[in-house]
Amino acid sequence: MNEPMQDPVDAPDLRDLVPRLRGRKVMVVGDLLADRYVLTEPARLSREAPVMIARYQSEEMIPGGAANTVANLLALGADVSPVGVVGADADGDALLDHFDGLGVDVAGIVRDKEQPTVSKTRVMVGDPNRMKQQVLRIDRDPDHPLSEQVRANVLERVRERVAPTDAVLLSDYGYGVVGDAVLDAVRGAVGDRVLTVDSRYRITSFRGVTLATPNEGELEAALGQRVRNLDELESAGAQLRARIEAPALIVTRGNRGMAVFAEGRDRLDIPATGADEVTDVSGAGDTVIAVATLALAAGADVADAARLANLAAGVVVMKVGAATCSPDELTEAAGTWA
Repeated sequence: MNEPMQDPVDAPDLRDLVPRLRGRKVMVVGDLLADRYVLTEPARLSREAPVMIARYQSEEMIPGGAANTVANLLALGADVSPVGVVGADADGDALLDHFDGLGVDVAGIVRDKEQPTVSKTRVMVGDPNRMKQQVLRIDRDPDHPLSEQVRANVLERVRERVAPTDAVLLSDYGYGVVGDAVLDAVRGAVGDRVLTVDSRYRITSFRGVTLATPNEGELEAALGQRVRNLDELESAGAQLRARIEAPALIVTRGNRGMAVFAEGRDRLDIPATGADEVTDVSGAGDTVIAVATLALAAGADVADAARLANLAAGVVVMKVGAATCSPDELTEAAGTWA
């Protein structure tokens, strides 16, 4: 059996890395989503059908997808320039207002009059003093691909904003913002700066990035093979890293933590952190890529970037919805690891 490599005993104190994340300039290019949560409490059984009637309490919008990645970067003090697409609708307005209220330059976000803002509405049910559970998710997806004009507008925003950044983060949820033209433009402009990618369906297209962060399922889908044990994980991780010609790869594994594949090194397995009872894994991958990108931009080694990202993920999975991790929370988590 291919045993996990243990963290070295002289690993640096990750608490010292947290302040270095602040002020890093990151351009995020990706699919901006609106995550809506409808909070309700159970009332009674319906007489019309064998279903529960839930009484409406409140509703909130949380940035999702690439927008959640932006939110995670902002929470850690980064200077973020988002590039993406939203519809000319209420959800698009809500996302723009949210980031504008945080002082973010939203001029890189293109308004599409032909498509709705991608949204995921989750209906949550539970008693007032107990954790609510998701009982239904309603997705609002585009009916057709982005138009040539919208893609051209996105590419223009990317070219305008790539020069002054410390890092570029590509967040690809499969809705077409991060196309080949965008990838070519970014790859040709970043030079020796950090370029990271989190891609749901087409990670093998992103050759030459600094770091990719697939989960285990995405790793399996990319290679068309199962990962059932550490030997298969070792083989699959090495294959994917070589295929995309990336110096490093972080494979997230849910409650089994993450595995780090880096050029010239043995695989490093990092156990999951946080409490045993996970509240919500939504958006944890966005947190991982955000923290790892900032850490690399701050000059951290990929192993330390992965350790810090793992700690941040342990914080956000204890919160409902696509959540963020503050510097204080990350410092406290790093203190328990030290």
